[in-house]
Amino acid sequence: MSNQILLETVMIGTMFLFSSGYFFFSKKVLCKKVQVFSIALLGGFLVMGGTAKFFPPFASMFAAQIELSGLPFPVLSSFAGQLGEITAGLLYLLVLFEGKLISSKIANLALNGATFLTMIIMSVAVYVHLSPNVPAEVLPLQSKPPMLTIVVMIISLLVWFYNKGNNKRSN
Repeated sequence: MSNQILLETVMIGTMFLFSSGYFFFSKKVLCKKVQVFSIALLGGFLVMGGTAKFFPPFASMFAAQIELSGLPFPVLSSFAGQLGEITAGLLYLLVLFEGKLISSKIANLALNGATFLTMIIMSVAVYVHLSPNVPAEVLPLQSKPPMLTIVVMIISLLVWFYNKGNNKRSN
C-alpha cells in the first residue's frame, strides 16, 4: 500500500470514527442520529480534504489533477477547489449547531449552501477523474472511477432531501 493511500485511509477513518462516536452515544431518535452522523461526516471529510490539499503530498497531486485535466486558470481553479471544500465542510458543521447557536432558518441556508457547493465541487471532481489525461496515481485512493466522489454526492443529496422533507412536515 502506498503512503498516499495509507494517509487517505487514516484521514477518512478518523472522520468516520469521530462521527460514529456521536451516533452511538447520542440519545436522539435513529433518523436524527443518521442525519447528524451524515452531516458531521460530510463536514469533517470536506474540511479535512480541502485542508490536506495545502500540504504535501496532496498539494502536488491536486495541482497535477487540475493541470492534467485541462481546467482553466489552474492556480485559481486549485485555490477555488480547496477553499470551496473547506467552506462547504464548515457550512455542514455549522448545521450541527441548529437550535444551540443558530436558528433553523440559518441552518437550512447553511445546508442549502453546503449541498450546492458540494455538488459543484464533486461534479468537477467527476470530470477530473474521467479525464483521460489524469493518471490514477494522482487521484484520491489512486482510483480512476470516481466512486468516493459519487458516494459523497449521494450522501449530500440524501441529507438535503431528508431535511427538505422534514421542513415541509413541520410547516
